[in-house]
Amino acid sequence: MGPAGATEPSTVARRRSPRQAAAARRRRTRPSEAYGFVGSIAAVAAALAYIVWAYAPEPWLHRIGATYYPNKQWAVAVPAFVAVAVAQGVVLYVASNFLLTPPPASFDTISDEHALDPASSPGTGADEPIEPISDLGIDRMNHLMFGDQGRRSFHFQEDGPS
Repeated sequence: MGPAGATEPSTVARRRSPRQAAAARRRRTRPSEAYGFVGSIAAVAAALAYIVWAYAPEPWLHRIGATYYPNKQWAVAVPAFVAVAVAQGVVLYVASNFLLTPPPASFDTISDEHALDPASSPGTGADEPIEPISDLGIDRMNHLMFGDQGRRSFHFQEDGPS
């Protein structure tokens, strides 16, 4: 019971306001946040254990009770292997892109069956403030890059300078 003259809160007064409900939703921890926190703590603990194993002398490890652990050469071999694997992955990725790209003289570099003409794309006009994605023709691209310079023809003299 409350003080004299105070009334019991009604069921309507017990409900939360929209601000309180939003604040309660914000305070709840999502599972992905908890997993991320635990994962970051585990990564830091693993890194510290690796550094202690790699740099601590063997008598210190025996003193703290660690008697079964890999040979110290793996402290250098594993990071070197990972670095070489990442470098090879980058080289293979670039090489596969070069192999899958058509040659510069191919007509596939100009247009293909998936090309979208800007004039034929639906929904252009005032209803969409941003134009839909479409391909630029080679003539428009040359005009955008080189302007009127691309329209000039160069005449070569066959006799040499006069």
